[in-house]
Amino acid sequence: MGNMSTHSINNQNKLIQFLFGTWERTQLSISAGLLLLMVFSPLVIKSPYYIGVITLACLYAFIGISWNIISGFCGQLLIAHIIFIGLGGYTTIVLLNNYGISPWIGIPIGGFVSGIAGVVVALITVRYGLKLDYFALFTIALLVALRTLFLKWEFVGGAVGMYLRQETPSLNRMIFISKLPYLYIACSLLLFGIIIQYLTYKSKFGKYFIAIREDETAAAALGVNLTKYKTLAVMIGTALAGLGGGFYIIYVTYIDPTGIFNLGFNAEMVMASPIIGGLGSLVGPILGALVNKPIAEIIRANLAEARSGITMIVYGIFLISAVLFLPRGLAGLIQTLYYRWFHGITSTHQEGE
Repeated sequence: MGNMSTHSINNQNKLIQFLFGTWERTQLSISAGLLLLMVFSPLVIKSPYYIGVITLACLYAFIGISWNIISGFCGQLLIAHIIFIGLGGYTTIVLLNNYGISPWIGIPIGGFVSGIAGVVVALITVRYGLKLDYFALFTIALLVALRTLFLKWEFVGGAVGMYLRQETPSLNRMIFISKLPYLYIACSLLLFGIIIQYLTYKSKFGKYFIAIREDETAAAALGVNLTKYKTLAVMIGTALAGLGGGFYIIYVTYIDPTGIFNLGFNAEMVMASPIIGGLGSLVGPILGALVNKPIAEIIRANLAEARSGITMIVYGIFLISAVLFLPRGLAGLIQTLYYRWFHGITSTHQEGE
């Protein structure tokens, strides 16, 4: 009995070590756990409205990951990341409405288009030495320019925008009666994002990203090719954003320049989740999205009939409070608790020996 008990304890210790042995592994385990909660949430949650909120939270987490790779890992202030979500969305809906190309193909094409656009933006900004604030201002200026262009461009619907041409439910056109298929597609995207983010973080070029973020001058002095790795970070992040944008437009069935190329929407959809969750961490975008999206919906639901603008004011206060009281995000808080807990586990194990 004693040997069996000792064997069981050793197996438990090995499992704990495997899942939580390092902070990176712990973040991956938490991310997987949260993803599983979203996958199995329909077993408990039956309301289509709440399933829709979970679907969008899942999508916001995926898009947050795309921005986290650029701004969290590499330190590039690509403020107007919504540009690439919009490009992916427009590409997907134009291919479907005008050419009958299925979203299963159109969404990856949208990701490719956004990735290429990201490379162009990165090369221009690196070529002219635009860093930090100037890089951020350039992306905001580009956002305004694209919104003006798309407002005038009749091929993509102009100011009216484009509606998804509704037909009978079709797997090929990604049109479903129930919200559950959309939830599972969003969960699949998030799983893909978690894997890409983790592989990027653990890779050699991921270490270069972090070196650039910490001290660009020192990284260059050590031989890091700044142009190459900045461009690579932007390409990965914007390509993921294009995928997310393509799925988002299929889900909401409508896109217009004013709605998508919008800094307010950019703050909610792109920036809030990584900042609330912990910018630069692996689990931050997911934690942040699961807090950010439900709170945004609660604010909208309760203040929808209030004066125009009050919703954004309240939501802004929420974001400011999150930054002030959790400067390292929820991931920073969990990291502190993790080191205390793991130190206690280690100490107990050593005393037992």
